[in-house]
Amino acid sequence: MTQNPWTLNTLPVIGTATTDGCLCQACKENISQGDIRVGLIFHHLNGYIALDWHHLTCCENPWHLPTLEGFDLLNDKEKTQVHAFIKQSKVGA
Repeated sequence: MTQNPWTLNTLPVIGTATTDGCLCQACKENISQGDIRVGLIFHHLNGYIALDWHHLTCCENPWHLPTLEGFDLLNDKEKTQVHAFIKQSKVGA
């Protein structure tokens, strides 16, 4: 059996999409420019780095979002949106 050359980094990142060309790996829908997105970082044995992006609303465990790399770079409106999603997720849980 061949070993997978990609390793998932344990720390995701959060930020806003800079273009419209990003696809959510959870729902396979486009992530629009300016939307908040969560990225899973993968490291390849040969030194490559890949990011799998997800919509904020496709995030399965939103409670850790304020601790992610990049959260401090979001503006106040975006931070409020993240906290509202977390609160909504707790109500629905």
